[in-house]
Amino acid sequence: MTCFLFLIFPFISTEAAEQADERIYYMLIDRYNNGDNDNDIDIDIDDSDAYHGGDLQGIIDKMDDLSDLGITMINLSPVMEAESYHGFDITSAQSVNPHFGDIAILQELVSEAQERDMRVILDFPLSHVSSEHNWNDEQMDWVQETTENTLGEHLPTVDMSNQDVQEYLMETAIYWLQTSNVDGFHFYVNQQTPDDFIEELNQRLQAEKEDVTVIYDGDNDQNDMNNTFQSAAVDALKQPGESITPILEQDLSGIHFIESVNTPRFAFESVQEGYNPVTRWKLAATLLYTLPGSSLFYQGVEVPMDNGADEPDHRMAELNKTDEELTEHLDRLSNFRGDSSALQQGELEVVAESGAMTVFKRSSSEQTMYVAINNDTETQTVALNDVEDDMQLRGILDDDIVRQQDDGSYRMILDRETSNIFVLEDDSGLNWFFLSLVAVIFGGFVFFVVALNRKGKQAEK
Repeated sequence: MTCFLFLIFPFISTEAAEQADERIYYMLIDRYNNGDNDNDIDIDIDDSDAYHGGDLQGIIDKMDDLSDLGITMINLSPVMEAESYHGFDITSAQSVNPHFGDIAILQELVSEAQERDMRVILDFPLSHVSSEHNWNDEQMDWVQETTENTLGEHLPTVDMSNQDVQEYLMETAIYWLQTSNVDGFHFYVNQQTPDDFIEELNQRLQAEKEDVTVIYDGDNDQNDMNNTFQSAAVDALKQPGESITPILEQDLSGIHFIESVNTPRFAFESVQEGYNPVTRWKLAATLLYTLPGSSLFYQGVEVPMDNGADEPDHRMAELNKTDEELTEHLDRLSNFRGDSSALQQGELEVVAESGAMTVFKRSSSEQTMYVAINNDTETQTVALNDVEDDMQLRGILDDDIVRQQDDGSYRMILDRETSNIFVLEDDSGLNWFFLSLVAVIFGGFVFFVVALNRKGKQAEK
């Protein structure tokens, strides 16, 4: 089990510098964007179980928008031929689903992403196949009884103890690396997936592509998705009044996420509690962008989407309904994350708490910053006593300067349901240019009023 962790998390520990640092955007291909009408095969947008027309060209068309969000990695749902739109019931593992395009358009997508410094990984279900897969008739010793897959569907289970099956799956993964130049995989496994198979798979993939990214997702120890974080974060942030401090005291290794292809929408959870999903998502996004390691965002987070149901949302992404306030917040976070050594490499330490307001520090050898998240129902003030003398804390998300008080502390004040990131730097003192500008403007206004008053008196005479 240890070997596979080196592929995405070289050394699992509390130090962020030892974890991968990716902002991952997950796309359900058929439900993202339709860019090519020529592959609209038997689509029916009125049938929730039918294909709706999303394809690889549609993703290429939106590539610049993803780059603007600071996305560093695109995670595609299964691109292989499958029985259903979601792709988790594979019928042919070494061919592109014709509803999505072909191998040439996949190669183009990968190239376009890499030109924008984004990597591309493919979903690859290892544990199940479609009931229509030819293994069920021609190679029956390759499948076992029907069990639930990651989406809760009952499908034939792949016999992972069969050496021929293992070899086929490893060869298939290498095939996709060679033919499409993708950067890695998001593998779905189950309790029957042998550790020695995973170890050999990792070795062969790394031999093929040294910097390959591998994510494991399943209901066993071989799981890089931090499901514990997801559950705790949703419970705490879907409404105000809950502190996030307990979340930060958990194991923060693995990939952090708030929603995914197989969870309800976070916006739905917030609305059910009677709160504004944009406000809630801004707090959640601040947390995701400032934690050590990697975070995953499910398509439509920019809206934010809400299907009004306590179930996964597989509707077409509402990309034309992007919320400007949330998008601007995400843009600020992404720009700052990309330039911050503290957020990319720094250790995390909770330093203060007041009510449901938490302040944690991220510090590297080059930079120190403080992340403040007030999930309270009222304004909160936190005093920091461990900051050096004669420094200042400059706010990034909201312009604000926190300076040292007479008692030596630095007092952060945040309105309810808001967050900010403060960079520690030398005290710049009073902003004389700004004060001079204010004085000039005010002086000009006074002069104008006096002159106008005199002119009025002269007119009366």
